[in-house]
Amino acid sequence: MSIWKLIKGIRCKQLIVLVGFFLKRPMFMLSTGKATSQTLDIVQEKFPGIHGKDNSANAFRHALWNYLIAVRCLKNEKNIKTILSWTKEITDWHEDFSPNEPLARAMDLHNNQIGRALFESHENKTEKEAIIALELKLMDAVRVDSCEEVEKHSTNLVFIDTD
Repeated sequence: MSIWKLIKGIRCKQLIVLVGFFLKRPMFMLSTGKATSQTLDIVQEKFPGIHGKDNSANAFRHALWNYLIAVRCLKNEKNIKTILSWTKEITDWHEDFSPNEPLARAMDLHNNQIGRALFESHENKTEKEAIIALELKLMDAVRVDSCEEVEKHSTNLVFIDTD
């Protein structure tokens, strides 16, 4: 998606919220942008052309994105709770900004949480080690058919469609 299409798709209220995020935490917003770009580069390399679907590659992308946002923010803030709160707030906003069907939304929010939990448990690990940990989690990813099923798999990545 081009930047112009993205900008044209932003509603006034969403733009105000996004500007508010930037004003509240400009360094976090810059870190989030860097993490987003890095995430897309990594998943495009690992899963060329398929990570935009509701599949296991998408699950990996969401978890990695949350992990990398937190890692990038750690360079500007040492309070882990503040970082995790920001990461949840901005990625939840993203889900509101680009709404999905209820099951896809539940899947994305769940996988976002997996990424934040990985950050908490791997805070002092390298990014390579975290990516390997996510790749291992991907081997145990669970296909789900309902929002209730998502809730049953608190430590697994979840996905809807097969690759």
